Amino acid sequence: MPAEDRVVAPPSLLNPEVYDCGESAILVDFGAGYSKSISLAILQISERLHGSHLEGYRESIPAVTSLTISYDPLVLSKERLVAAIESACATPLGTGAASRLWIIPCVYGGASGPDLGDIARAARLSETEAAGLHASETYVVSMLGFLPGFAYLVELPERLRVPRRATPRARIPAGSIAIAADMTAIYPLESPGGWHLIGWTPVPMWDMARRDEPLLRPGDRVRFRAIDAGESETLRARVAEGWMPKPEDVA
Repeated sequence: MPAEDRVVAPPSLLNPEVYDCGESAILVDFGAGYSKSISLAILQISERLHGSHLEGYRESIPAVTSLTISYDPLVLSKERLVAAIESACATPLGTGAASRLWIIPCVYGGASGPDLGDIARAARLSETEAAGLHASETYVVSMLGFLPGFAYLVELPERLRVPRRATPRARIPAGSIAIAADMTAIYPLESPGGWHLIGWTPVPMWDMARRDEPLLRPGDRVRFRAIDAGESETLRARVAEGWMPKPEDVA
């Protein structure tokens, strides 16, 4: 893992707040602020709990600034679980386990990204420069939510950050690549949405006919590669024949 992706635990991770979520789950809240380093640290804590083989532990679901943990209260007491969480938080966080790196092709601008021009003008960039800036970042999947396979990717370059649209669109095509605030995302299904559309990818994020889980998962890293309309049509045809990109393992 490159040095810039190494995790230093923010102070809030050392003393999270714990709340009950019914009788068999708790919410571990790490504070209101979020960043790539906080997301990576939460994911590492989740990995540590999963790898602890704590009897009665079921699963943990990472979010941008929290971790929801499911457990069997007849086997594992809340006090023992909280102690395990405190131990995971207190141990220095390093580079973590190997993660997957996905290179996602993207057609920027035009009909595929109707908001790219406005984003570029606000940043005082050309559309080509804005697309290049978006593609220059390595993003981290901090959580899944909103739709099956909708991955929240942090952190968007500052010059591209804009609030959500004042009026959401009623229909956003599946595969649309969008930005809002300091995140970017790929719409896995056609749906309404209030993010700004800057591009489109022929790679499906969610396909029940071919897989039982979404393409991206928390902790994955994502880079975008600019392609033209001709290459996108070629890739669309290959996807229809069963082709899918393969991730790279990175330390």
